[in-house]
Amino acid sequence: MCEHHVLPFFGRCHIAYIAKGKVIGASKLARIVDLFARRLQIQERLTNQIARAVMDAIGAQGVGVVIEAQHLCMMMRGVEKQNSLLTTSSVLGSMHKSLSTRTEFLTLISKRRPT
Repeated sequence: MCEHHVLPFFGRCHIAYIAKGKVIGASKLARIVDLFARRLQIQERLTNQIARAVMDAIGAQGVGVVIEAQHLCMMMRGVEKQNSLLTTSSVLGSMHKSLSTRTEFLTLISKRRPT
């Protein structure tokens, strides 16, 4: 829910991490997303909170999170842009430091996939 307009936003969350010994299951990643997404929220903060939580939970070398979302506040009020999509990202640790690792992550999530 958008904390400014109290309207939902919805979309996809992409998460990648480079483990340093400890790994986490896909269902746990989904739970981390849900934990932060169920609050009144802005997408930029949500993206950062997810990345930090994964980094802290497993002591990862690096974490990347990209969220692509449609906001009902953009679609219903004000500018009324029906096909708008907001993309935010947060990269930490080695995902931030290594251009090749970050590029690999962004390339993988940008490949055309069914909706």
